[in-house]
Amino acid sequence: MMATLILMVGFIGLIEAVTVTSTTMDHARRQTLATQIINHEIEELYLATWSTISALPTASTTLTIDSQFDAARLALGDNNTANAVVRFTLTRTVTNPDPVTNIREVNFTVTWVVTSSRLTSGGARLTTTHTCANSAWYGKNGLHLSYRQS
Repeated sequence: MMATLILMVGFIGLIEAVTVTSTTMDHARRQTLATQIINHEIEELYLATWSTISALPTASTTLTIDSQFDAARLALGDNNTANAVVRFTLTRTVTNPDPVTNIREVNFTVTWVVTSSRLTSGGARLTTTHTCANSAWYGKNGLHLSYRQS
């Protein structure tokens, strides 16, 4: 009887460890996808002309995520519907600190909201919001730098 009790406690702990590990792996996959989306957008602007970059609006703009990421988004729970388990969005903000320098800072942010099956005390589904951001600088004469923050 004592051995059965010890085994049951061990199995319960093992199940909890698998659940935590699975959640952590899902978050890591989503973080990786967000980084890939941002890097894609930065590389797209590296190929753009200065007139295109300097004409970007400075207000925060919601962008459409490239369709090449659709399969990965679907695998992570974003099926592009209102009841998706995960919802990814991409925004871009351009700063124009000094027109004389001919340098623009472009900030990209991917935000994803995860809706879990757990319920809040009010009975609503529990949601968590995560972000990944990256800034890149583009210069008229070819200066291109970027850095990432999470």
